[in-house]
Amino acid sequence: MNFFPWQTQPLDTLLAQLGTGKLPHAILITGAEGIGKLNFALTFVQRMFCKQAMGDSPCGQCSACHMFDVATHPDIKRIGPLEGKQVIAVDQIRELISYASLTPHSAPKKVAVIEQAELLNVNAANSLLKTLEEPPASSMLILVTHRPDRLIPTIRSRCQSMLFVTPDTAQASAWLSGQLANKDDVAALLALSGGAPLKALSYAENNVLEKRNTFFSEIVQLSSGKKNPIEIAKSWFKNDLDLTVNCLTSWITDMIRLKASESNASLSNPDLHTQLLKLTKTAGLKAMLDYYQTLGKANQLKKSNINSQMILEDLLVEWKNICA
Repeated sequence: MNFFPWQTQPLDTLLAQLGTGKLPHAILITGAEGIGKLNFALTFVQRMFCKQAMGDSPCGQCSACHMFDVATHPDIKRIGPLEGKQVIAVDQIRELISYASLTPHSAPKKVAVIEQAELLNVNAANSLLKTLEEPPASSMLILVTHRPDRLIPTIRSRCQSMLFVTPDTAQASAWLSGQLANKDDVAALLALSGGAPLKALSYAENNVLEKRNTFFSEIVQLSSGKKNPIEIAKSWFKNDLDLTVNCLTSWITDMIRLKASESNASLSNPDLHTQLLKLTKTAGLKAMLDYYQTLGKANQLKKSNINSQMILEDLLVEWKNICA
């Protein structure tokens, strides 16, 4: 495993703490989805345990790295929602607490990585808090989440917080270009992923641009009255809500830009310039700005009990009202 080029600053911070023996007992890693937070946490633990580390990265060859690679290292534990579950349960945290109280086998500390930490249920969070209040000296916890607001404040306050920022366009484009055979898709993929390189790579591997083109074709038909919101929502419901909301956000953002200037120089979807400009002609600026705000709340609604198809129907009805 390796660190990503946009993770230099947090890596330097933790390596300095590691070098002086002043690593915190708990770290909370936050930031957008798709920028490599979990990869960073795991790679840093491997670097901590590596017996032949030179520079920033683990060697990948020693016995500790081998155990890490095959997930048999006795001093690292990963916690996340079990298959088919939507929460991290209290029994998982109780098991973690028992593990953390043991003496390290071969590493300087026993480390537990909690991924999707926002999914801790109430009992699990309260159980974890007790450990954070009286942490074993020979253990360290690393919590990873893109929704720190869903963690209870007392958990957040007892961790060293590290906010990972989304890389700038140049850095994200350079990295993604090195991963793709078709460099022409880089800009569109990053626009769809909100600038998150790993999410953009996943989109490329799953032919998401083809889906985007299909979605846009249906949006054009919705705007012209050839399709209705209900039938489109039924079709889109089969896809991830994040993807459809990202598409809508990308298009409405470009339409707002086009309302200010008809140039396509700064568009996220320059290939759709002509069609987006046509849609913009009938849309008011205030209505588009309001819709942008609505889209910002849509993914939060996904975490509620509201059906995703109903969310899509409401979004598509509002789109039609804007562009009709």
